[in-house]
Amino acid sequence: MPQPYKGERHKIPVRPVDRVYRKLEEMRVEAGVSSMSQYMSDVLAVWAGMPELARELNQEVLQISA
Repeated sequence: MPQPYKGERHKIPVRPVDRVYRKLEEMRVEAGVSSMSQYMSDVLAVWAGMPELARELNQEVLQISA
């Protein structure tokens, strides 16, 4: 099934170590986000100070410490 257009985006290939990926996957599932790509896009939007661009991530679930 085709995905809806989400606007202009850039691809950032990332290869985290296995332990990091497993933790991110666990966090994604807990947050109820549909895909790792969307989860990482939302995490980056929030981290960059633009939470209004996060499409699926529940802002209360995300906790980033400085």
